[in-house]
Order: sequence, then structure tokens, then C-alpha cells
Amino acid sequence: MGDRAYAPAAKPVPVRATNGAASNGGGPPPRPAPPSMLPGGRVPPPPMYRPKPAQARPPAPRRHLPRRSGRGWCCACCLWLALALAGLALLGGVAAGAFYVAYRPRPPRFAVTSLRLAALNVSDSDALTSRVDFTVTARNPNDNLAFRYGDIAASFASDGADLGHAVVPGFLHPPGNTTVVRAAAAADANTNTVDPVQAAALRSRRAHVVSAQMDARVAFQIGRFRSKSISVRVTCAGVSVGLAKPAPAPAPDAEPPVVVAAAPAPARGRARGHSPRSVVRTTTSSSSSSSSSSSGGGGGKMTPTDAKCKVRIKIWIWSF
Repeated sequence: MGDRAYAPAAKPVPVRATNGAASNGGGPPPRPAPPSMLPGGRVPPPPMYRPKPAQARPPAPRRHLPRRSGRGWCCACCLWLALALAGLALLGGVAAGAFYVAYRPRPPRFAVTSLRLAALNVSDSDALTSRVDFTVTARNPNDNLAFRYGDIAASFASDGADLGHAVVPGFLHPPGNTTVVRAAAAADANTNTVDPVQAAALRSRRAHVVSAQMDARVAFQIGRFRSKSISVRVTCAGVSVGLAKPAPAPAPDAEPPVVVAAAPAPARGRARGHSPRSVVRTTTSSSSSSSSSSSGGGGGKMTPTDAKCKVRIKIWIWSF
């Protein structure tokens, strides 16, 4: 048969005190059983540690393919752009070196060979009327390179006073050619006024130091190839010139002629079959006369000079 569970004895087992005496022998009463005991006198197991439930984690985002950042694209573009510019600069340098070795380009040379101060009138109101006749010689020292000049704007000044302006028509300057340009620059009293100090200096001096400046757009030409035009400025040093002797005034309606002549070409140009040296003479409109005091009149011969000129070539922001 199975085991039968018996109830505990009616008389409980005395609990001894700490001093060895029985609990019912005059000592303190026995401690009652804790109410948490299970039936049958069994002691419940000690409570176990229960950790807090973990909070639910958010779902992980989906993983995509790695994308390149904007900074990486910018760096790559800058790198390729720098390489492209370096390559273009290298190709340009190689092409320029090959062109220089093949053609040996040299700038044109200019010189003021003669100058005449034909008229210089200063009125009481400091209005200036003047006329300057000049001759400029241009030489092309290249063997295979021609220059094509646009209209040349020439201006003359003395002690800061404007003596006149002129526009010389453009022309073609063949290789090994020397071109002589003769023209006249005039200043009108209606538009040209100087300050009193300059007017007094112009009245008192017999010889005047004149400086010339010419601006033009020039393109070089090799065979049928023609480059784009660049800016060229020719500055001539001061030339000392006296006022010319008076001469009979021309008729009011008379206009000076325009002469285009040809002179024999130099031996170097002939041997290479170049065109002869051309002599171009242009004139400007005559200036109006002033009814006030004057410093002299026109007439006389041209004053020979040997004033060398400086040529400045400007390409974009660079000047040579």
C-alpha cells in the first residue's frame, strides 16, 4: 500500500532558549509559526531575483548599399579639373615652344624719324590750338610673320598739355618690310583747354619736348592663318622740337592731299620675294584758328629725329 501521511504530534517539541532552558519552563513563550508556512510545516523557498523586463528595441533599419558622400564627389571633381588644366597648360607650353622654335617671332620696331610743330596758338582764355606733323617708321624684323594693324590712334603731348590726336588707317605689314607713316595731329580750341600754368609755359618756351603715344589692335598672320587681335601700345620718348616758321595760310576750303607711294624694297626683302616698302601719308582735319594771341604759325621743314619707341604688348591681363 502507499505511504500515508500522518499529522504531526499533538505535543510540539519544546524550543530551547539561547540560555539552554526550555521555553515552557518559565521562559518566554514560544514564537508562533510564521503565517507564510505552507501546510505541513514546510518553509516556502526564498524569493528569487526577478530582473526588470527588457524594453523592446526599435527595429533595425534596412541596410542599403554604401553611398559616396558629397565631399568625396567634390574632391574627385577638383582633382580631375586640376589634372585637365595641367594637361592643357602642358600642351599649350609645348605648342608655344614649337611655334617659337619654328618662326622665332619678334615684335615690330618703331621710331619717330621726323617731327614738326606746325602751329601752337594759346588764347587769352587758355584755349589751345595746335598741329603736329610727324613721320613714324615701322619695321618688321620677322622672316615669315606678318602683322596686320587696325586703325592706329596717335596722340601728342607737351608738359601735360594735349597737342593733338590723329587716326592712321590700318595696314598690312609684310615680313621683312619697313613702312613709313606720315600724318598730322591737330587739336581744336573748342575742345582743348589747358590750365593757366601750362598756358604760361607754352607761351614762354621756344622749344617744346613732345612725347607720342600710339595704340592699335594688331594680329599676326602666317600664310592664310590669322590670329586674334591683341592690344599694342607704342610710346616714344620726348622729342625736343621748336615752333616752325610762319607760312602763308592755305585756302579755307583746301584739304591736304592723301598720298600713297611705294619705295624700293631693301635687299633683304627683295631676295625673299617680299613686297616693296610702302610709304603711307595720311592727314587729319585742320583745326580751327584762334582769334587771340598766338605763339607762332605753321610752315618750315620737318625736324629730323631719332627717337626710339617702346612697344608694349598686352594679352588679357599680361603685358610684355
